[in-house]
Formats: sequence, structure tokens, C-alpha cells
Amino acid sequence: MVIRNSSEIVQPKDTVQLTVAFRDQNGTLVDTDSFPQITLVQPSGAVVLGPTSNGVMHVATGRYEFDYAVGFTGPLGVWAYTWLGFINGFRVDATFNFVVDNGNLPALNLDGYLHLGDEYPFNFSQLEINNINKLLKTLRARLNSRGKSKSKDAFGNITYVDCDIFSVDMLVTFLANSITLFNEIPHFTFFSFADTSFIDQFHDVIVEGAVIWAEASQALLERGNEMVITDNGVSFTPPSVSELLNTQFTTLVTLHQEKVKFIKNSFKPYPMGMGMFSATRGLLPIVKSLRALRERQIF
Repeated sequence: MVIRNSSEIVQPKDTVQLTVAFRDQNGTLVDTDSFPQITLVQPSGAVVLGPTSNGVMHVATGRYEFDYAVGFTGPLGVWAYTWLGFINGFRVDATFNFVVDNGNLPALNLDGYLHLGDEYPFNFSQLEINNINKLLKTLRARLNSRGKSKSKDAFGNITYVDCDIFSVDMLVTFLANSITLFNEIPHFTFFSFADTSFIDQFHDVIVEGAVIWAEASQALLERGNEMVITDNGVSFTPPSVSELLNTQFTTLVTLHQEKVKFIKNSFKPYPMGMGMFSATRGLLPIVKSLRALRERQIF
């Protein structure tokens, strides 16, 4: 049994905890004169429960809870529940909602807590956004991703609707994957979108990696669209775009990795923990530097 609170997406067969807090005119939590009543209404408007105080639990001062087990069939949609109580003889009631759905939707983040499946923001700084926009300009041109579709509205007027192949979030994800690959091959570095000099100098390499990952992503989508069409014995096979994209991806990703290796080997960092330390005295500083820059040299 899965127990969820009313701010989360509740799925069929889950148990939802319906809570309420009663306060007086000063905002202080107080108990009601007697156990409050709850009424539960389905999305169709049908009252499925109540008003009743059976099953209502007193959690703390002024706080009450009712657990409801959603049926196997739901129904799906927005449910409403109303709490009714009396404080010093005065009627106090309030109506709340929760959602029943059988999809993997994120929670309604109303309680201030993180939930599994919540949308995670990028949280880029202004400097990072500026550098990302530089890369997006080139990436969109390389992919020919941005476009317009001609259509007519309800009054017959011609309008042009955006029909981009990849969304901004997808393009930024491809760019992030490209920088991650750059940082991992062949030794670890820690470049990011905030490094303006890095973005400017290796602009082409970063965009090239993003293009490769975009092609791999599109190949999967094209694979599902390709089929053999038969009409009255006439067979038509559309071009295998997914195979072309997959072949191109396999070839380009190998070349891209080799290019990154050559670039990274040209500025191999100093050995961790040893730096420029040398056990040999009397050598010129330039000789020490050359030794440290050689691959797999520690002193």
C-alpha cells in the first residue's frame, strides 16, 4: 500500500492522507468542539463519502487526518474534500483538492518538500546563459532545427507556427552532454558553461559533440516512424532515415572522441598532489616544466 498526501499525484489503489488544521481568530491551533466531519466528492460531482466523522483521527492540537483508499478504477481526475467543524459554536469549513491519475506525473509541490519526479530546473547564472546562447546559435544552424509552418486560423488568416525539431531544453542537454564528454576524455577536467574563454576557444568542438548526440536522439524517433506501406498489392518502403543517422553517428562519435583526445593531450594538467615538484636540483625551470608536461611523468 502506497500512502500519499494530498499535494502529490495519487494513483489508483493508493491511500491518500487528507489533513486539516483548525485555528481560532488569532491564528492559534485549537481543537474543534467535537470531531470534525469530512465529505469526499468524485470528479463527476458524486458524493462518495460523508459527511462523516468516522475514521477521522486527531493527530495533534487542531490537526485532524482522514485516510482514504482510492479504488482500482479511480475514477481519474480532480477530487474535492470538505472539512466541517465547530469552534466555540461557530461553524468552520474549507474545501481542498487532490488529483488521481495513473501516469508518472510530478507531485503538486505545495508543501515545500521535494518529491520524486519533480521538474528539476537548470538554474544557470546570467554568464552561463550568455555562453549557452552562443552555442545554441551555432547548434540550431548546424541542425537546421528552427523553422516555421504555414497554417490558417479559424477565420482563414494565414499564420506561421513554430515547428522546431528540438526544444531549447533538449539542445541545452545535448550541449551539457558534449561538455561532460570533453571533461572525461582522456583525463578529467572541470570546464563548465561559466568558462567563457573555454566556450569561445572550443566552440566548434562543443557544438560538434552536441550535434552527434542530437543525431543519435533523432535516429530513435525516426526508427519508430519507418514502416512498409501496402495498398492493393503495391508496396512502398520509405527511406531508412534512422539507419543513415545511426551510421553517421557511429562514424562521427569516434572521430569526435579522437579530436577531443588530441586537444586534451595538448594541455595535460600537472600531476595531482605533486605539482611542479622535482627531486633533481640545478635544472632550468623550463626543463622542469617540460618534464611535468610529458605524459605520465610525475617529477
